[in-house]
Amino acid sequence: MKSPGGLLREIPEDNRPRERLERFGSAALTDAELLAILLRTGLKGLSVVQLGEKLLKHYGGLESLMRCSVREMSRIPGIGNAKATALRAAFDLHERISSRKMLNRPLDNPKQIYELMAERVRFLNVEVLFGLALDSKLRLLRCYEVTSGLTNQTLAHPREVFREAIAASAVHLVLVHNHPSGDPKPSPDDIRTTREMKRAGEVLGVPLLDHVIIGRPSVARSDSFISLKQMGILGE
Repeated sequence: MKSPGGLLREIPEDNRPRERLERFGSAALTDAELLAILLRTGLKGLSVVQLGEKLLKHYGGLESLMRCSVREMSRIPGIGNAKATALRAAFDLHERISSRKMLNRPLDNPKQIYELMAERVRFLNVEVLFGLALDSKLRLLRCYEVTSGLTNQTLAHPREVFREAIAASAVHLVLVHNHPSGDPKPSPDDIRTTREMKRAGEVLGVPLLDHVIIGRPSVARSDSFISLKQMGILGE
């Protein structure tokens, strides 16, 4: 019985990603080679490293791939459910570690809020609004999804926005949402919603500290996020 194509053991030993990782560390490997270690096998006529390269090319890079579901990845020839599940587990572990590093750090500026949430939201295909419930020292108590798939965030009611923050005994609230277009510039609806939530927070005793909109940098645009607090919207 012939062995399946693209096995790691069929690659010359000096070029095998696993052996190179052991000898030189992960910094010496490309993204495709690191993916190859998780994928383990390729396709007939396509090495496992080439399969990793194909996967990255299909999604436009590692960051976009990290946002894909198991179902999406498993549709790619040579991936399948088992490999897609292994990749999804690795990506989710990365996100958990990144999030936990932030737990004891005060979220006292928009950049830290961006760093906490960017990997989670910036490659989503729909708008998702999150609430970050903070304690008196601006440390994260709870991150929760408020709405998903809305193009008009004014449809978010203060009741849904503040419910979990109040349940967590939050002292402050931060709102975060993404713009799938990649442009973080706030829309008129974003501004109106922010002002409405600011008024609601004052009444409920959970002040809205900031509303951060996350996009993506591009050749024409360097901004990855915008803080409505820094824009002066919360001061009005």
